[in-house]
Amino acid sequence: MFVFRIRALFYSVCALLLGSPFASAADVNIADLTVNPADAGHSRDNRETLSYFGMQLYFDDRDDLLDKALELKEESEALEARSRGFLLIPGDEQDLVAALENLDGAITSLRGELDFVFAGKKDSPAHYAMGTELRGTARFYYDPGDEQRLRFASITGLFRPLDLESYMDVAGVMHSHFGLNLHYQLEDFGQLEIGVLAKLQVISLLDRRIDYNDYERGDVFDWGTDIKNTVQPNIDLGLRKQLGRVGLQLVISDLYTETLRGHNGHRYRQRSRIQAGFDYRRHWGSLQIMGDVVPRPRFGEVSSRRDIRADGSLRLTRRWDLLLGYNDVQEHYERNTGSAGLRYTLGRSLRFDIRGTAAGKRELGFQLGLQMPL
Repeated sequence: MFVFRIRALFYSVCALLLGSPFASAADVNIADLTVNPADAGHSRDNRETLSYFGMQLYFDDRDDLLDKALELKEESEALEARSRGFLLIPGDEQDLVAALENLDGAITSLRGELDFVFAGKKDSPAHYAMGTELRGTARFYYDPGDEQRLRFASITGLFRPLDLESYMDVAGVMHSHFGLNLHYQLEDFGQLEIGVLAKLQVISLLDRRIDYNDYERGDVFDWGTDIKNTVQPNIDLGLRKQLGRVGLQLVISDLYTETLRGHNGHRYRQRSRIQAGFDYRRHWGSLQIMGDVVPRPRFGEVSSRRDIRADGSLRLTRRWDLLLGYNDVQEHYERNTGSAGLRYTLGRSLRFDIRGTAAGKRELGFQLGLQMPL
């Protein structure tokens, strides 16, 4: 009898964790609002007030800029040490010249997003939204004149890093906002859904040239002068129309645009981001494809880009979903990426997502999402 009870307890725990593969899916997903302010049809629970936190980060260093920069620093320190000891002779500079040439044109980039969504009262059309999006890039530029400077230093026996003219350009664009997401459904237009995100927006521009001497001294950034912040009100508009089992979507972000300049004079021409796509949602899974209609603007070393993203989920059990994604990027040096992960759901509204993103061994990222009752 005791063995049967242990076995029954084991099966009960497995059923709680895994659920039944034939059970219906939880139909509450407030994260849809982070893509389209009109996609609020499944953003509320009649019994609970929901919140959502999402984060994603992607790092691309396939040019090995970070490792090459460390190698360059080590070669420079070794050459400077020989110079201080009066041991520098012609030819000693070749390793440092090779390191500089090897680093020329190397790029590293970082992009990320952070989202918070809080549902309003059950009878209110409003949600509260906060978010941040970052795009950053660094590129190294080798000055060919440094070879002659190093050769002269090896002849005189005196080497100083500040004599080098090679440098690194760093640029970043960050959009942050806090706003009110209003959602309406127009029955006279075939249940057309309209969403408006009225927000206070902060655009931060990082524009910095890092000379080799600055890097040696650790004087990399002056956050007070290298970053320029602009605060402005703005509006995002979203539409969603259900046609059978397919939902058509259109999103226009940042209706108000501005032309800004960074600390070093690089121009950032803000452009309304227009995305279009569709979704297909069933109890056993979902598919959503959204793409940029026009490229996103460049700023300094941050190049323009145009993304087309496909996200899908497949129900494995009542608790677990398989998550798959693919991002096609155009007009940008970043390569296309794939992602895979899992979602765990408990009840109607508690869910946790985790997935990894990759395009190569030094092109990696992750995504996290947590939806929970308040």
